[in-house]
Amino acid sequence: MNASISVVCYKCKTLSNGEHPIMIQISKNGKRKYQSLGISIHADNWDFLKNKPKPNCPDAEYMQKIISVKLLEVHKNILEYNSNVKEYTPTSLLAVNQSIVREKTVGDFYKELILTFEKADKVGNRLIYKTSYNSIKVFNKGRLNILFSDVDVQWLNRYEKWLRLKENKETTMSLLFRTLRSAYNKAVEAKCARKSDYPFTDFKISKFDVKTQKRAVPKDIILKIMKLDLSDQKESFRFSRDVFIFSYLCGGINFTDLAKLKQENITRHFTSHSVAPVW
Repeated sequence: MNASISVVCYKCKTLSNGEHPIMIQISKNGKRKYQSLGISIHADNWDFLKNKPKPNCPDAEYMQKIISVKLLEVHKNILEYNSNVKEYTPTSLLAVNQSIVREKTVGDFYKELILTFEKADKVGNRLIYKTSYNSIKVFNKGRLNILFSDVDVQWLNRYEKWLRLKENKETTMSLLFRTLRSAYNKAVEAKCARKSDYPFTDFKISKFDVKTQKRAVPKDIILKIMKLDLSDQKESFRFSRDVFIFSYLCGGINFTDLAKLKQENITRHFTSHSVAPVW
């Protein structure tokens, strides 16, 4: 006897936000089991006759896509059991599905990453992912409730074309695509996206020309900046020059690290070859 599969709004459980979890219901031989799909909905937005979100439900398209994917996976597992002439129960069938990917939208996953970097005080990473998030959001007309499975090669090609129309440089596009690829990899690792949908095997980021022309400031220019008489300038202007020179003398120290320096971080270390800087 084959199992009966359906998706239900599980009204027996109410979440703290007033919504009910959407679950797969599997019935066979009088036994019934449920498994949450990781999404929830208000009862008013669920069609209990058709067992699906109402057309006017917020994110109905997103929810229906998740439901369709989960149902397809369950039916695929049933076919595998039947083809191997193996018996199964609702419990054993759902045990196979414990490794099911619980997809998150690109927007939600990005927000979680950005929050994680913020809590870890990783300012640079947070800024890079925030920039990527904002770029994708503008490209997608303000909506980021798309799934990672929607980010296919065609989507990436359209995004690249849009970036080029915006006259982004190759290095900028390379960074944006590398950040998106990193987010996709993290989503796969967190089982929020499927590796089978991964588009970056075919879409090559290496095609972007990231070679930059050397533009180091010559030493004689640095010396001129050091010797400039700025006594008639504002204190903030003189301070900016001093910070730049300090960064230069420290081997190009990152400004964020420089801003976090404390008095105890600075030690004097002179050798017989030490030469005082020219001011």
